[in-house]
Amino acid sequence: MQCIYYFIVAELNNNVKYLLRGNLRLLVLNIISKNSIHGYALFKELEKIYKWRPSCGTLYPVLSEFEENGIILGSETVECGRCKKIYTITEKGRTHLKDMIKDFQGSLQLLRLNERF
Repeated sequence: MQCIYYFIVAELNNNVKYLLRGNLRLLVLNIISKNSIHGYALFKELEKIYKWRPSCGTLYPVLSEFEENGIILGSETVECGRCKKIYTITEKGRTHLKDMIKDFQGSLQLLRLNERF
């Protein structure tokens, strides 16, 4: 019985990881919308809130894409002798975040409708 429990917990954890990974853009933009933040602090915040930390190869391309599309603004600064890029959401980014949240809520609604199977 205990083996089944651990399997179920492990499977739930995998499903949560897939859900988080699939919505990384939404999670990242939501965090940036609350406070300007640098990349490493963003990793720590994702880990603190969601108990999950994406790889550098997953997070930084999202930040680059957002910056290229004017959704966030990256400004370089030096702290304690180290160069850091601070990310801030733009007005376009706030609009984009609202749209992403609406889309996500719509997806959740579809899942609820399909619960009956």
